[in-house]
Amino acid sequence: MAFPALHKNWYLCVHMYHSIFLYIYYFRGMQYVNMKNILFLILILFASCSSCKVAKQSPIREIQFGSGGGFTGAVTTYSLKADGSLWKQDKILKKLPCDSLSVIYDIVEQLPHEDYIYPGNTYSFIRIVSHDTSYYYTWTCENIPDGKIVDLYNKLNKQL
Repeated sequence: MAFPALHKNWYLCVHMYHSIFLYIYYFRGMQYVNMKNILFLILILFASCSSCKVAKQSPIREIQFGSGGGFTGAVTTYSLKADGSLWKQDKILKKLPCDSLSVIYDIVEQLPHEDYIYPGNTYSFIRIVSHDTSYYYTWTCENIPDGKIVDLYNKLNKQL
C-alpha cells in the first residue's frame, strides 16, 4: 500500500489547524467545538496544504532569469522554484498562483532544448534547470532569440 506524498511544509499546516482549534476552544468556548466546526477545520487544513499539480508533474526544478553587464558588470538574478516561489538572490519575493505557473511551464515546454549563448555588453538570460539537464539562453538586443524565449522572459518579468 502506497502512502500519499506529504506536502513539503506539512508541519506548518498541522500547526495552523492546531492554532485554529485552540482559538475556538479557549476564546469561543466549548460549545463551538462540535463536529461541524471540526469538519470545517479539516477542510481548511487540506485546502491550505494542497500544492500546485503543475509543479508536481514537471521535471523543472528551477528557472533563473535576469540581466547583467554594462559599465559595472552587475548581474541581477531572479529564481522561480518548482513550488512557485519567486526569489531575488536569497530573498523570497512572492509565491505565484498555479495558473501563472502553468502558463510559464507551458512556454518552457515549447522552448528548444539547446543552449542559445550570444552575450554582449548588456544581456538578458534564462536558465532552465531540470532533474537531469540544464539549458541556458542569453542574448543582447542585437541577437534576439526565438520569440518563445523572449515571451517567457517577458512573462517572468511581469511576475516581479
